[in-house]
Amino acid sequence: MLERMMQMSVAIKHPAELYHYRHSWFHLFRPLTFTGTIAPASAGAVLSIQHHTFQVEIFILFLFAILLVQGSINMLNDYYDFKRGQDQEKWIQPIEDSGIIHGPSHASLPKVAALMLAIASLIGLWLAILTTFWIILVGVAGIMAGWLYSGGPRPLSSMALGEVTAFIFMGPAPLFVSLWIQGEHLGFHAFLIALPFAWMISTMILTNNIRDIQKDTNHRMTIPILLGKRNAVKLLTVILMLGYLTMFLLVLGDYLPLTVVLSILAIPFAIRLVTSYRKDATRAEELAGMKHAAVHHWAFSLLFIAGFLIGITFL
Repeated sequence: MLERMMQMSVAIKHPAELYHYRHSWFHLFRPLTFTGTIAPASAGAVLSIQHHTFQVEIFILFLFAILLVQGSINMLNDYYDFKRGQDQEKWIQPIEDSGIIHGPSHASLPKVAALMLAIASLIGLWLAILTTFWIILVGVAGIMAGWLYSGGPRPLSSMALGEVTAFIFMGPAPLFVSLWIQGEHLGFHAFLIALPFAWMISTMILTNNIRDIQKDTNHRMTIPILLGKRNAVKLLTVILMLGYLTMFLLVLGDYLPLTVVLSILAIPFAIRLVTSYRKDATRAEELAGMKHAAVHHWAFSLLFIAGFLIGITFL
């Protein structure tokens, strides 16, 4: 507690610009979260393959652009959290001539993020010229939602809207754009296929908020703070179940091939995630919960896409 108070005191006395991140740029990008956009975008690509309109170079450019956007938003999240007094332990004031290698400076984060967003915007504009200008509208909305998640006067993450934001912009939005740039407009069908991904990315945000209840209490309002830890873990379980249930219903409704049920092989990772927050779990197990959430999302997404691709190719 005393250490925490001293860290906050330092943050108040010295400008944030003097601090450097303890880890690398790679760590700031949070690559384990990239499946949040890769998965629905890939599902859109598989749908376009099914309809014989897939263009690999268009998809690769789109994937590069959305990963630039997601990486920049992840970076800005750390930037604004520190400015608001959170995650002080992630930042240090390097001693000059000490020979100690340190990470990126706090002041450099918005500049690098802006450059990444500018490159992504140029790619998006070029794709819009080649395909449809609708992707500009979705792209601007996605970037704004990402910035408002942690930036602005009232961040969405501080109003218990983090899970909803992720549900929309890391589920249907990238899948729709992935289809549009390939010349497809499968509205309701595409929305249904995006639902499992939307549910699953919501579990990652919810897991993060459950893990950070104590840290967030004096800084923001989240769903776990509103519901309490036990009820938030129950909600996490329900959303995980909805992700798998939606997948099964889409298979039964012939919206997806039977081979997509390969994704049930990820269930052990989901169980591991939920048990990380059981009543007698240690703090170390709770902290590891976010890693389990990321591993589960990767496993579910890769198995889903693989099953989808196998199904349209061989069945």
